[in-house]
Amino acid sequence: MSQLGTRPTGEAASPSEPVASAPPARRRRGPNRRFFEARILPALFLLPAALFIFGLTVWPVLRALQLSFTNADLSMFMTGEFDYIGLANYVEVATDAHLRGVFVTTAVFGLLCVLGTMVLGIAVALLLNRAFKGRTLLAILVLLPWAVPRVAVAALWEWIFHDQYGLANWMLTSVGMEFFEGFAWFNNRYVAFTAIGIAIVWQSFPFVALAMLAGLQSVPNEVMDAARVDGAGAWQRVRRIILPMLKPLLLVLIVISTIWNFKIFDQVFVMTEGGPARQTELLAITTWREAFTQHDFGLASALAMGMFVILAGVTLLYLWLIREEGEL
Repeated sequence: MSQLGTRPTGEAASPSEPVASAPPARRRRGPNRRFFEARILPALFLLPAALFIFGLTVWPVLRALQLSFTNADLSMFMTGEFDYIGLANYVEVATDAHLRGVFVTTAVFGLLCVLGTMVLGIAVALLLNRAFKGRTLLAILVLLPWAVPRVAVAALWEWIFHDQYGLANWMLTSVGMEFFEGFAWFNNRYVAFTAIGIAIVWQSFPFVALAMLAGLQSVPNEVMDAARVDGAGAWQRVRRIILPMLKPLLLVLIVISTIWNFKIFDQVFVMTEGGPARQTELLAITTWREAFTQHDFGLASALAMGMFVILAGVTLLYLWLIREEGEL
């Protein structure tokens, strides 16, 4: 038994008695060690992630920027020697009618797809937010298009709009629209873009619908009940309560949809390959064509940098809007 445990309360320990319960004295850390733990050690932990991000994002952008000032082709990649031609590729992008048209077409088509995706996604979210029989089954069916690979979706819709065996022509002619007998959806630019847009919106809206559904379920029931008591209709509740409260979420979804739709490649490549006569080419398709069929990597890099600048501008616009809302 310890002597400390048998000593009466208030009695001081004798000098010869060992002090068993005294805590060990802490060694004070020097300024160098404190600096290492506060500044160097966190940086060392973050270094692998920083190198990974640099290799996957920053370095490809810098490499594309370098190539955009050259007339690089396959032979130059073999030798590693490039001829720098200054801003010639950017001048060609700005002066070539087809390339300028590709930028305009990409912007217009992308924004229309964003509009269709947001409208359909919000409508489905409002529907799923209501209690009705079969709601779970509908939610599963809504999720399915998002789970299918984009190439598979493009192949599916290419078959649906096939002029001879397609489901769309069969259904339309079945209801009396004989005009669609053997109708070629991909021979006209605007009709082809309509078919491609339907495929893109069909696959994109589930993400918006599920995100908006989560946002709708975060709106307090007391607010909605008070609006009903005050006589607000369904549209007034959506316009004056739901949309303002979910504005940050809407901004995020719009920016994500814009980025996705601006760099569309799979659906266009599978359904039309940019045809007929390059009339359905979007920026991603043109960049691929210049790089891997024309082997003009300098011009392709200039196009890619144009896409990068536009998407960076969209992202900065989103950050500015969020800051205006006081979210940052």
